[in-house]
Amino acid sequence: MRPERFRAVGSPPDPGQAGTLAELVEALRALKVWAGDPSYEVITTRINAAWQAAGKPAGELARRTTVADCFREGRRRVNTELVAAIVRALHPDPGAMAHWRQALRVISGEVEAAAQVRVQDELPGQLVEFTGRTAELEQLAKLLTSPGPVAIVGMAGVGKSQLATQAGHLLRGTVERVLFVNLRGFHEGQPPAEPGAVLDGFLRLLGVPGHKVPHGLADRAALYRERLQDRSTLVILDNAADPLQVEDLLSSSPTLVTSRLDLDFERTLRVDSFSTAEAAEYLAVAVPGVEVGSAADAAERIARRCGHLPLALGLVAGHMRTMTGWTLTDHADRLDERHGERRLDPEVVLAIDLSYQRLPEALQRLLRLLALHPGASFDVNEAAALGDLDAASAQVALGELRRHHLVEGRYRLHSLVLAYAQLRADDLDPPRLRRAALDRLSAALQGL
Repeated sequence: MRPERFRAVGSPPDPGQAGTLAELVEALRALKVWAGDPSYEVITTRINAAWQAAGKPAGELARRTTVADCFREGRRRVNTELVAAIVRALHPDPGAMAHWRQALRVISGEVEAAAQVRVQDELPGQLVEFTGRTAELEQLAKLLTSPGPVAIVGMAGVGKSQLATQAGHLLRGTVERVLFVNLRGFHEGQPPAEPGAVLDGFLRLLGVPGHKVPHGLADRAALYRERLQDRSTLVILDNAADPLQVEDLLSSSPTLVTSRLDLDFERTLRVDSFSTAEAAEYLAVAVPGVEVGSAADAAERIARRCGHLPLALGLVAGHMRTMTGWTLTDHADRLDERHGERRLDPEVVLAIDLSYQRLPEALQRLLRLLALHPGASFDVNEAAALGDLDAASAQVALGELRRHHLVEGRYRLHSLVLAYAQLRADDLDPPRLRRAALDRLSAALQGL
């Protein structure tokens, strides 16, 4: 019989001690006892209340038997989403959730990859074709005159990383040094970088010998902040997954943090797609000398088909460089044909897909159904009808989608997100379910 390693008298068990799935289950049972030993029925009710508030459909709610199964010995796999929900129901503390998420990642084999991160004491090279963003760069320069973090947030492909890098180069002469890391919050094939590993790398760049780097995350963070106190340093934390990932990486030094997720920082710059003029300027710099052809509005048509998104425009510019003899009109006609066939560049699909895959299943489903809306925008009641939700749940769900920058304003889908979601709806939602969603929308509109 195993010793009860996780028995805690006045404090909750530490999941970080778990090295196997069996030990993690043992820690979960200890947490249940620490929380007053509520019944599985009570835990299930708490989980479903939170999931319903987030817009999860009734058919995807947790069952008592499934919850109870997470506490059973001898399990061979772990349902990370459900275990995280159980922990939240038993101990709804952000710090506790961070520890449990880390433990779940260890058990699922991600920690080794997460601990491998490259930190730099120099900035990535400047993009030759970087254009526009004059107002944003001026705003960043003002914000960074004060200590502390500034968030740059926006949808996938909008150019957050390039903007942060450009701002860093413009400010490089005003600081003694820079620290840069790609946190891989949204990255194909690699998990988000572990904050402890980032701090280990930063401390070494700041002159701390390897044998003197503390083992604990809190101690590393404290030494990091101490080392930065007397140094003029600009820190860029690129591609953050969420606020928890950067919490221990923030200091009094000016810090730029980019993310697809709203980080709720006091100082935040939201980056939108290019304006028509900025898109035209980008194409003129990226592919100079391409003839316009017969359509005077060819550049504007290209920008429109790209949703004015820098990532998509960059992909089109790369294609233009390989097609000698083509005019802007030829490229615009090609994009019109692709639009008619509902085709997206694979890189655009991948960029949006990394955001989509981070969503709970209920929000993925709602995003696909929102793409069925025939208008340019929709309201809460229309979203509720499409998703078969009540208005309150729909509003919460739309807020989450907007926090992930997959829904804009009140409320619309960016043209490329719309095309992506339509493709996903075609693949994942049977025609009868899509027809039912549109029938609900029609009935809601008739009832107004």
